Amino acid sequence: MKPPKNRRKKRRARLILGLTLAALVITGAGIGAARMYPFATAKMDMTLLEASRACEPSVLLAYDPAKRGERSGELHPVECAVPPTGRPRMYVSYGEIPDDLRNAFIAIEDKRFYRHAGVDWIRTAKAGLGYLLDDPTCGGSTITQQLVKNLTGRAEQTAERKLTEIFTALDLEKQMDKDRILEAYLNVINLSEGCFGVGAAADTYFQKKVGELTLTECAAIAAITNNPARYDPITHPEANRSRRELILRVMAEQGYITEAERAEAVNTPLTLQVKPKPEPVAATSWYADMVISDVIRDLTERLGYTYSAASLLVYRGGLRIETAMDETLQGTVEAYYADLNHFPEGDSGRPQSSFILIDPRNGDILAVAGAVGKKTASRLQSYATDTRRPAGSCIKPLSVYAPALEKGLITWASLYEDEPVGEMQGRLWPANADGLYRGRVTVGRAVAQSLNPVAVRILEELGVEASFSFARREMGLYSLIPPDESGLHDCTVSSLALGQQSVGITSRELTAAYTALYGGIRREAVSYHRVLDREGHVLLENTQTERRVLSAETAAVLTRLLVAVNEEGTAAKYLQKMPALGMETGGKTGTTQGGCDRRYIGMTPRLLAGVWMGYDYPAELKGVSGNPCVTVWDELTAACEQIYVGAPSRGRFPLPDGVFEAEICPLSGNLPCPYCTDPLYGCPTERGWFVRGAGPLGVCTLHREPPIRIVPEDPADPDRIPLLPEDILPEETSDDTRTRDPEREAFPWFSRWFSRFSHRGRRES
Repeated sequence: MKPPKNRRKKRRARLILGLTLAALVITGAGIGAARMYPFATAKMDMTLLEASRACEPSVLLAYDPAKRGERSGELHPVECAVPPTGRPRMYVSYGEIPDDLRNAFIAIEDKRFYRHAGVDWIRTAKAGLGYLLDDPTCGGSTITQQLVKNLTGRAEQTAERKLTEIFTALDLEKQMDKDRILEAYLNVINLSEGCFGVGAAADTYFQKKVGELTLTECAAIAAITNNPARYDPITHPEANRSRRELILRVMAEQGYITEAERAEAVNTPLTLQVKPKPEPVAATSWYADMVISDVIRDLTERLGYTYSAASLLVYRGGLRIETAMDETLQGTVEAYYADLNHFPEGDSGRPQSSFILIDPRNGDILAVAGAVGKKTASRLQSYATDTRRPAGSCIKPLSVYAPALEKGLITWASLYEDEPVGEMQGRLWPANADGLYRGRVTVGRAVAQSLNPVAVRILEELGVEASFSFARREMGLYSLIPPDESGLHDCTVSSLALGQQSVGITSRELTAAYTALYGGIRREAVSYHRVLDREGHVLLENTQTERRVLSAETAAVLTRLLVAVNEEGTAAKYLQKMPALGMETGGKTGTTQGGCDRRYIGMTPRLLAGVWMGYDYPAELKGVSGNPCVTVWDELTAACEQIYVGAPSRGRFPLPDGVFEAEICPLSGNLPCPYCTDPLYGCPTERGWFVRGAGPLGVCTLHREPPIRIVPEDPADPDRIPLLPEDILPEETSDDTRTRDPEREAFPWFSRWFSRFSHRGRRES
């Protein structure tokens, strides 16, 4: 007999409801498991424990300058990676720690330490409830969890950090027994006054070894842990006394001491024998700071270390780091930057500056200075390696001229209009640094004078995307931000042709990109070659990384373009020391929008250096005339050239067989005809360099034989017509403030001829 129809409907409804609820529960559990999986799989990096036991600082080594070029292994120590932590660290083993000190910490910090598996779920639940009730006194961390926090350095108040800490503590308890965990904990905790670990605390506060501490002294040290600044027995003796009495009472309640022992310890006055603070640790050099940062970064990125583990290993692991430093050059650079007289004073004070010197043959960073003045502390912000600022016109050879030359879009003699491309905010755009436009010019003159409109026009032909890809992938300017949904990126005309990036580029990255001009092979800039552990095993090695990004011929032509910058362009008037050495140099100046930053990347046949100048917070460099970066480069590189022994000395940049020199007519871009050099109707020719098969093919047709040839006047002729005052042209001066005529600069031959012809016609009439 079948059940009634209404009953069947109810059963079906209950079944559907049950299946729906089951599906929701399973889905929720799946989602929760998926979200918890990254935390549940958290593992303890045991390297942190190993590094926490070590107390030997890492040593930085450098090649003997006299042997540097041979890479003969003649290394010697130059510096230690010692952080300015104050008190020296004194690791003590578990057996050296007295029972009273261990029990004091367990009683007040984690009374169920020997009974839980890394997490005290009762305290965790109370802490969660206290969080909901806004009660900050409820703490849920066990000693194991506190050890994880101290070793990893993560202390942010987030649920993600707490969950990771919990599961890491559970994993740690599976790998280590309780005694080893307690030993590690007591050797890393912060106990104020620069003390890390109970060994340093016993020595600092009582000038005793740990095993000699009394019960009162053990309680006083354990009292500091809760809040080192608040319970410091030197600066806050009453707070420390109140806290240690609490610890003694808890120890008695938990059976670690008797009531009589508690009473005796409470009534025993605490007598401090404070050890004087050691002399401040000498600040590490700018070079050491750079090496330490690079090694920590590579340990994390290449070997998977956490940042905390890598830092502990560098500072305490006894590593041997073979640097690329040239000790003599580093000393020269640091001495120059320590002297404030080498740097100008602006209206808003003395701006900051940085310098980085690279051997372009292999990418070795030979020397670096991260700021002006004597270095007073370790791991300061370096304006050479850390600070990102816009590149200005220094990016043009890398993002515009190099790819355009390589693709055959331009040659030295290609003609472009130096005139506004458009308007921006009601003003002609782009403007040149001197506010002038020069009409039709060659690429050679555009580079030498850093003409912005020409760079923009070439970029438009090349394509913004192609330029961005070349600069980032081939030239290694990885700081350039690719397009994304945020809208903040550097795939723009402003960034690639004018050097106004969204965030900026470090001097190290920008200077290293110029290694591509040495034969067309870009080399990564490295601060160290190898890192060895205490047993001599190689942890990291920087093999010479090279990548061909330009043909040797293109690189040579681009180098000659930058030589013209130094000989007759924007850097010419600032150079004095290097020309006196008789060595050929090239370079590129750069000024950012609003005049906030100035740069110069300079080259010699064997050294490459980059200089930056600006304020901490970007502001116009008012009162700083010209480009002092060129002067700094000139003086400092000249000094380095005279002492550097790492490469054969060469006076000129090498030219491959596929590059030739030619004279061109700057008005037509072709080879000059006989009339181009006519003293009255012609114009000065321009010297340029070209890749064979891509040079000027024709002969100038702009200059022709004039219909009327004016014979030069004979001074002895009684009928000669004397020159009028208007016929005498003013001499060229180097004063940048004089009034200029753009048309006259672009067509000097026509201006002189027209002026002379019109005056003569007036006199004859």
